[in-house]
Amino acid sequence: MKRMLVMILAVIMIFAALPVVGAYAAEPELAEKAIPAEMLAKKKIEITTRDITNASIAWVKQATGALIWAPADDTRSDDEIIAQAKAADRSLTGGTKIFSVMKGFGIAATPNKKGSKATVNVAQKDDSIIMTITGKFSHFDSLAKEAQPADPTEAPQPAEEGEKAEIRIDAPLKMAVAFEDGTVYYGGEMKQVVIGKEYVFQMCSVNWENGLFDGADNGLLGTVVYRMEVVHRDDFLALAKTAKEDPDRYTVKGIDVIDNVGKKIFVNIDAADTHLETDVNNFFMAYRFHFDGQDYNKKTGIDKVVNTPVESLSVNLPLGSTVTCKAFKGDEQIDVADVLVMNNSGEGVYEDKFLTSVNDFTWGLHELIPVEAIAHPVEYAK
Repeated sequence: MKRMLVMILAVIMIFAALPVVGAYAAEPELAEKAIPAEMLAKKKIEITTRDITNASIAWVKQATGALIWAPADDTRSDDEIIAQAKAADRSLTGGTKIFSVMKGFGIAATPNKKGSKATVNVAQKDDSIIMTITGKFSHFDSLAKEAQPADPTEAPQPAEEGEKAEIRIDAPLKMAVAFEDGTVYYGGEMKQVVIGKEYVFQMCSVNWENGLFDGADNGLLGTVVYRMEVVHRDDFLALAKTAKEDPDRYTVKGIDVIDNVGKKIFVNIDAADTHLETDVNNFFMAYRFHFDGQDYNKKTGIDKVVNTPVESLSVNLPLGSTVTCKAFKGDEQIDVADVLVMNNSGEGVYEDKFLTSVNDFTWGLHELIPVEAIAHPVEYAK
């Protein structure tokens, strides 16, 4: 009997010494790497790739955090890299609270504390550097490496000559002003100008999701090209006096004169609150979208501007541009129209009054109402 008990005890000790198969899961990183692509697809996990081979820095923003990437040989401090990204991207100076920096190849996550985090993987692929972003993120952008001049001894471009001044650039809600030199102003920023020099600009509608215009995936560039010239008070008064003699062509206000034919605005730099005023009817028009019958569960969207369609959409659009708008019932697209953004049509109606600061567009009727009835409703009714 004792011998049998000894044998049983020995067997128990042997099994106790063996590892328990399946008792421990793989490490989180290894487990995550082991998930096959088809499983990621079933879980609807978004995977985005960006080629950053020629980028000096690149950044991924998610919620209140931003991860900034730089090459491994970048010797600057994290603060210097973050400062460069902020200077290049206006959205990083607002609601972005937390920043982190990664250099070279590797894996890191966006540093936001709230909301889902995106995982960023930077790796070499053939001759390219590829950034793979797994998960949702609100914004991606990058700065290209500075091109080296063909001739290192080439002299730098001389600074602009002439009397300089600063002028505030104002923009309507959810719009921007894009100048010929590539600078974009969202409203309230100061621009250095030379008195008497002409500056070319266009109006833009921004992407509602991130408040940006970049000429690519964010925002809509207006087709009308405007010119701005800043002048002193005496020159401005002389221009205003001449313009008042031709009210059909010119709009004269306290701080500026607008040539509606030449699409040029003259701004009095000596005015108390001088600024470039891109106002309604001269540079943009507010459009309200409705449906024949009722608006419930019916929405309007505009690619790159209102990517997520909304009910009873009211949006500011660049004057003189043709904008492709889409109508939806639920998630199904039911109509599309190219809307010419016009001013002073008088079709905006509110409490039986005609408004010249807004135009109404009604889905279901836009092909039935003659243009004459829209532009001159009273005369057409006669």
